[in-house]
Amino acid sequence: MDKYIPTFTDVSEWDVKIYENTTGTRSKQIVIQPASDKEFFFKGSKELDTGEIRYPMEFWSEIASSKVGQFLGFPLLDYNIAYSEHTIQKVGCISASMVDDTKNNLTEGVVYLTGKKPSYNPETDKKDYTFQFILDTLKLFKLEKHLVKFLEMLVFDALIGNSDRHQENWGIITYYNEILNEIEINLKKSETNYLKKQLIKLTRYFIKSIPNQLRFLKPNSRFRKNALMAQSEIIKNEFSPIYDSGCCLGREFVDEKVVKMLSDNQMLDKYLRKGMSEIHWEGLEGKLNHFELLEKLQVDYRFDIKRVISRVVSEFDENSISYIILNLDKNLPEKLNDYKLSEDRKNLMIKLITLRYNKLASLI
Repeated sequence: MDKYIPTFTDVSEWDVKIYENTTGTRSKQIVIQPASDKEFFFKGSKELDTGEIRYPMEFWSEIASSKVGQFLGFPLLDYNIAYSEHTIQKVGCISASMVDDTKNNLTEGVVYLTGKKPSYNPETDKKDYTFQFILDTLKLFKLEKHLVKFLEMLVFDALIGNSDRHQENWGIITYYNEILNEIEINLKKSETNYLKKQLIKLTRYFIKSIPNQLRFLKPNSRFRKNALMAQSEIIKNEFSPIYDSGCCLGREFVDEKVVKMLSDNQMLDKYLRKGMSEIHWEGLEGKLNHFELLEKLQVDYRFDIKRVISRVVSEFDENSISYIILNLDKNLPEKLNDYKLSEDRKNLMIKLITLRYNKLASLI
């Protein structure tokens, strides 16, 4: 069980790389591990323009959902505790980058959605962010094979109550290095004639240009859509690990509200019912809660949903979940005790996970 206890890393002396992507709402920076030169994301909770830190406990929810999810067999990006003396929040969560520019590339869901429908604006067209729109987009770009992983992610969101699975919080990882390596091997073969080598070189050039096309071409450009089609059909890809799941487990509650929640079952039940999925359902006004969404999905995807929930049921153990949550801050140094989770907040996390698990299990 100790492998699910978060590690602690002081990144104060790590180099910082400018983070160009502006999506998301969390204070975030890329830090470089000196020993390996690998990139990691270090992030805290949302910092408002006023300098106020909104939901200071949000990074703990990210870590908790990561460790609990891993324990239950979900493909979660691993989040641990980190400290930097140079940041406002000092303590936050850290995760290894999913992307290595020499090997792979992450294309967020929003790129595919706007690739299918260039007029779609995630900021103003929130009601159009439906499961049906996502499904049609996956089909268009020959990515429907990843639907099972997408559904698994929605089951996980129901378990922890994550209400922020927006278009930037899921994506597809493509492995450019594999096909480029194959191209280099073919170019070196002595039996490859001149014309074939020129064609191979042209193919290599085209493949190398795809990431830049996706980055710089506007959504309404047909070349951008074509680049997405080529990326999906030519290059090996897989659904990304589940990441950015910190909008859950009561991270928005102040300490006084946490205490009230623990002693009021009606308040807890209301909170569970009000937890909404970010993903809408075509033809319905407003959002569904996580369990209502899963019930809708079971009409067409009962086997896939049931398989994931059944696995959770077989793995779930309240004592183990409690052990993970109660020890989340075990490795936090004593000098940083002010950042520890209160026992009440830990107990609320345990209670919320258990209640949501019971609701999830009732669906099969």
